[in-house]
Amino acid sequence: MFSSRFWRYSLKLRKSDKGFTLVELLVGLTIMVIVVGTASAAIITMMRLSPRTNSWAIALRQVQDAGYWISRDVYQSQTITVGTDTTYLTLLQPQIIPPDRTVVYSWETMPGGERLTRSDGTNTILIAEYISAHPQPTYDSDNGTLTFDITATYGDISVPMGYSATQRVPPTP
Repeated sequence: MFSSRFWRYSLKLRKSDKGFTLVELLVGLTIMVIVVGTASAAIITMMRLSPRTNSWAIALRQVQDAGYWISRDVYQSQTITVGTDTTYLTLLQPQIIPPDRTVVYSWETMPGGERLTRSDGTNTILIAEYISAHPQPTYDSDNGTLTFDITATYGDISVPMGYSATQRVPPTP
């Protein structure tokens, strides 16, 4: 097939085919170290931020859930009573068919914070965890507006949010 002459020629190195110079190896190695170092720094940063982002998302969702439920019930209520201690709010909601429904928001202490529950006489549901609402809400009976602040704390992340909810039909004096 191939002659021995071919093999001798193919195994012989020409002067230009000797390999890489030391400078070329150092430049290539330097470029590779920079690329790997940058990628490693990006991966480490993402791994460190991931738990913080997760904590922030959990805390934000808890604040939004509490704000949604309270605002929704305030809109439907006829009478609002700001509670003390464990009872946060008591809302009287008129029904088409009597009796009217009373909705009570209460605090329960849990490890890592408090949680807010909603009870309407037949069902009690968990609204949010890891939250606190201080100071107590304020109710302006002239225009039927309830103003409240809620803070959720999960891990080392705190998310505060303020809400203002208005009744559909303000109470008549």
